[in-house]
Amino acid sequence: MLQISHQIPPEINRIRQLICKAGDDGADTFKKDLQKIVDVLGEYYQQNKQEVKDAMIQSFIQCAKLLPLKAGIYATILALLSTKQTTQSLTDQIILGLLEHLPQIAQEETPILGQTILKFLSELMNVGLLNTVSFVECLYDLEGGAENEQSPFYLQILLTTLPHAMIKAMEKNQIEFKNIIQNVEVLMTKRKTEDRLFHLWQSIRNFLNNQEKDAHTQIFQQFLKTSYPRPYLLFPDEMTQVRQLRRGFKIPIVKRTQIWRPQQILVLNDEIRSQNSNKTDVQIEITRQWIYETIDLFKTNRQQIVFQFQLYQNCIKMSPTQEVQFRQTLIFTLLNMAIEVVPRKDQLSSAFYSGLLTHLSQRNSDSIKEWNETIEQFIDQIPQNNILIVEQLSDCLSHYFCNSNFKLNWDKYFGKYNPDETDSFNNYLVIMIFRKLFLLVSVEKITDLVPKNIIDWYNQLPDITKPLDIEQHSLAEKINSYLQQKLNGVDMLEQLKQITNPNPDAVIQTFIECLFQCISKSITHLNVLSKRYLSFLLQPNIIKPEKLGEIMLNTIFRMWNHSVFHLKVYLKEFLNLEVISNLQVVNWLNDLIKQKPEVFKIYNVLIAINDVFRKQTKLDQVQDCTYESVKEINTILTKMIDQEQDVVIQSSLENIQLQILIAFKQTNGTQLEKLLKEIKSNNVKQIVMSF
Repeated sequence: MLQISHQIPPEINRIRQLICKAGDDGADTFKKDLQKIVDVLGEYYQQNKQEVKDAMIQSFIQCAKLLPLKAGIYATILALLSTKQTTQSLTDQIILGLLEHLPQIAQEETPILGQTILKFLSELMNVGLLNTVSFVECLYDLEGGAENEQSPFYLQILLTTLPHAMIKAMEKNQIEFKNIIQNVEVLMTKRKTEDRLFHLWQSIRNFLNNQEKDAHTQIFQQFLKTSYPRPYLLFPDEMTQVRQLRRGFKIPIVKRTQIWRPQQILVLNDEIRSQNSNKTDVQIEITRQWIYETIDLFKTNRQQIVFQFQLYQNCIKMSPTQEVQFRQTLIFTLLNMAIEVVPRKDQLSSAFYSGLLTHLSQRNSDSIKEWNETIEQFIDQIPQNNILIVEQLSDCLSHYFCNSNFKLNWDKYFGKYNPDETDSFNNYLVIMIFRKLFLLVSVEKITDLVPKNIIDWYNQLPDITKPLDIEQHSLAEKINSYLQQKLNGVDMLEQLKQITNPNPDAVIQTFIECLFQCISKSITHLNVLSKRYLSFLLQPNIIKPEKLGEIMLNTIFRMWNHSVFHLKVYLKEFLNLEVISNLQVVNWLNDLIKQKPEVFKIYNVLIAINDVFRKQTKLDQVQDCTYESVKEINTILTKMIDQEQDVVIQSSLENIQLQILIAFKQTNGTQLEKLLKEIKSNNVKQIVMSF
């Protein structure tokens, strides 16, 4: 948002606040409020003070870039200003200033700036300030960029712009617009990913097909009134007097240095979609896209996000049915973002989304029951074949239920658990939600708020962090007593040396298990305890480094093969400490797959390794950064990929190979070409070379 400084002249502060807060009072007073803003801005502009003019221009441009929800509101204000001889030049300067930002779009890492600017320009076209022909040519530019790029950067901008521009474009330039739609259809058929863009495109196509069947404009008019704030519909007479800017514009399409890859998100077919109502489909997608953009723009300010969501409800006159639809779209979208299949580089934590849900539910405390019922609907519809979803969703919901003082339907959630099913997705979800939920709160709170039958059931669950070798219990008891004394590294090492055991490796293995148990009681202790003790185990003559790494990897897997979260945490920690190396992880993974454990455990390991390798910004952060080591890793992975029959495992191995090669290219790109010759997948080669 715009920062208001007390050192700035009061009149400029007032101008900024006036523009920034336009429409905040809601749709009921749009006409009166916007007319007042136009009158006040006109009075200031006629003072002919350059600093005042500059403040107006910069405020409009900044708001256009930061507040995508208000694109229609600002377009209306500018259209009304253009109808007056005294302020027409102000409108021209603002639009020209905005057009100057078009070259900046291609330089951005993500398409968010392009989306917001193009959306605003489409509303300027809708009110008649921009020429329709020029705007359609702009869409042609984007479509051309989308054809030739290695990522859907320009395609994302194009598809998010179409819903806001297609009505006017169909009306004024039908042939050209249909050509664009046909070209996009070809581009979309080449994409194999069912992500946000896929669903957005489906909604656009459904909407246009609906329009083809119904020659009347009733669908269009209903869409205009309900899907987005467009107050220019309140000024039909004034809109006929709008003076168009006589200037063409283009979007420079350049080859960007950074290739943007979108997050691949699991978009669920929510209840609104399943009602098979094409008339509302594109409205839901516009709402979803606005939610994504709002979170991207304000991700450092959660309160501002909550305010923007409330503003959306104020800016559109919602019927009770529409309020239900918006709540469901909002909750489903936030939960979808919490369970991203391929997280963004700057992924927000599940706690962030649970915090948003908590803030929003508290602002809507009268309907907290409906909020929780909508969350239950989401859970009922999640696919039954993705363990990562359970990890992400259980993280998010456990925080949400904790922050909302355990206001959940206990019978509803506990009813999903079936003791007769040993390997059930629902059982896993229930256990993970309750495990994480109970870790977040005190025993007293659990006793007061949780039904006794659930507490009894939870207490009977097996402790997943207990040592798995019964014969080591006495040894484990002794080592646990040392850990409870919080001995330092030197003293702990002396105690371990004094333990008489025919198998010294068994002592180290039991110590590692006990240490992990201790750490697991509070994950925040991981860094302290691991660095306190593991550095001494790495000393010469204690245990061979490769043997220590083997013990640690096997122990991590045995204790936490059910939990992607724990696997990621420990693998990342010990890779960073150089206790284990990338090469050792890949060799261990190869041996593990040959043992053919339960497939979901392999999936968990692959997900964790992929995520850990992805977060290594440079390969030289670990031991095996040499050409020989990376070549050996590449050879092992290539052989594993060739021999693997499971498509999911094969794809995951290719992703691991990809992470290693990309990191190696960043540190030793000159020798990369020799490695790539051994890879059969052209897709992997192309992606590596694109970085």
